[in-house]
Amino acid sequence: MNLLTPEMLPLIAAAAAAILCFVSLFVFISTRTVRAGEEKEALARQLADSLSVGAFILKNNKFIYVNDSLCQLMGYTPTLFKKMKWQDIASIQSSEETAEMLKMFREKKSEKFSGELVGIKGDGSKTFLKVNAHRMKDSPQGDAVLISGTATPVVNMGSDPDNEDGGRKPGIDTLTQLPGVIELRRKVLHEVLEGGAFSFALVLIDVDSLNRVNDTIGRDAGDQLLIEASKRLSGCEGDRVYRFKGDEFALLLEDVTREDAIQHMERITKEFAPPLKLFNTPWYESVTMGASFYPDDADNGSQVIEFAKAAVHFAKQVSKGSYQIYNPGISRRLKNQLELEMDLRHALSRGELAMYYQPQVDLSSGTLVGTEALMRWVHPQRGVISPGVFIPLAEEIGVIEEIGEWALKTACRQTRLWNEKGLLFHVSVNLSPKQIFQDNLVDMVRSVLKQTGLAAKFLQLEITETADADLIMMSKKLSEIRDLGIGISIDDFGTGYNSMNYLKSLPLTQLKIDQSFIRKDYYNSHNMALIRTFVDLADELDLEVVAEGVETGEHVRFLKTVKCDLAQGYLFGRPLSAANLLGQLPIISKQINQNVIRSS
Repeated sequence: MNLLTPEMLPLIAAAAAAILCFVSLFVFISTRTVRAGEEKEALARQLADSLSVGAFILKNNKFIYVNDSLCQLMGYTPTLFKKMKWQDIASIQSSEETAEMLKMFREKKSEKFSGELVGIKGDGSKTFLKVNAHRMKDSPQGDAVLISGTATPVVNMGSDPDNEDGGRKPGIDTLTQLPGVIELRRKVLHEVLEGGAFSFALVLIDVDSLNRVNDTIGRDAGDQLLIEASKRLSGCEGDRVYRFKGDEFALLLEDVTREDAIQHMERITKEFAPPLKLFNTPWYESVTMGASFYPDDADNGSQVIEFAKAAVHFAKQVSKGSYQIYNPGISRRLKNQLELEMDLRHALSRGELAMYYQPQVDLSSGTLVGTEALMRWVHPQRGVISPGVFIPLAEEIGVIEEIGEWALKTACRQTRLWNEKGLLFHVSVNLSPKQIFQDNLVDMVRSVLKQTGLAAKFLQLEITETADADLIMMSKKLSEIRDLGIGISIDDFGTGYNSMNYLKSLPLTQLKIDQSFIRKDYYNSHNMALIRTFVDLADELDLEVVAEGVETGEHVRFLKTVKCDLAQGYLFGRPLSAANLLGQLPIISKQINQNVIRSS
């Protein structure tokens, strides 16, 4: 259930004001005896029964009493109410302040609560609730809570894809003609409360490329993708399929084991192996799935959905097109991920990001000619975190532009300082895939050069291949950067999806051979042949070649025989802070002398 945004609350309040009446609670606490408590509770029930608004009593979050008005408002029988917790039908909406007030009330730190909630009615629709509550002491039920409130239909919730057109069947998604999320919630609630199935599994199915299709081909194509996906799912699973929301579908499986659920998910995966048709054009699509089980994993319907969502989210982190079954470890990992996200948002302002530099050596002259700048996140509790972990996270949460600009500025400033000391280094700085497409990239790079005073010829920007790159847009952006006098390098060459197209389409000046071709088994005949091919190809295209992963003198001798230009690896130095790199210069020079100059 989507939460109300702060902007919507004034609209809701205005719509509700004409018909909402707030009910004070009739609770009198004057004695400590059980008989007096029973009398007071009986009086409270009697008064509640006479109210035209809903009222109920909670004990340990469960309903122990409801009046007729509440049953009518919410669409549940008293029997069903008594099988539910309040969390099954209500959600905090308005603000952190409301959440804090409710928390204090539940923890017995306050005696009353007043706030706004959204309730889930028996038919799955949503209702706006204004709730006033007081704690009722001296009850024979213990510390119970009598809550009274009024309800009015929610305005403009905008969360469910279900059809709201009165001319169509309620609860049916207009796009896919599948039952929607309201029907799914109603079915889940029925299974939990009525015990229609001894157990059930909820599988959420995420269509992996919907956002990409919407952004690149258009919304009409995205709608067509969902329609075709719904046909595949219905053909595979029949009437057990629901349109959940956005790019997600749901599958409800009654009385199944984990092995059964896995078979269903594997069958769905195979169903999506052949291409779909998007306006008569073949389109290969994958789906990522997550499953949770009632009652094994969750003890109420909301938890089943929450845990299935967690399983999908984790599956997407592992690999798109895969599936995961919920386990408590997933929640812990996702909680850890959320904490990491929050920390990353503040890492730059807290001074936790650091820049390290790995030497690059010219194999023909035997000189140290530059460095690659490599960012590290020095987390106060977790220690050093590599960019392979936090850069994708920075892209996902939208802080990559800020972090990327800091990295470029730091590396350029440091290189200029080295140049002023007579160390004529160039520096290579990585651009993440999302940075390449940021609107102000060229202006940002130009500004950094001006601020730091580094000459453009000393800067090399490195890009990495991605499967779905827009090479036309990349070429335009990188050509503008190249016009500034900055070099463009393709990193990890030979391991990507589109290497030849990158060479053909982009204004490159350098090619970096991935370390997997050099380290340990460079002498493998296939690797040696590929390295020779890469170097010859670069020579034909007038590109400089850098070999990564150089660790031994044998590596250097082989690379010199194939006329590779530059070498980078642990033989000459690990990534070091700027201060440590200066301190290590004698050792680096010694390694260059032993392994480069003397091997000539």
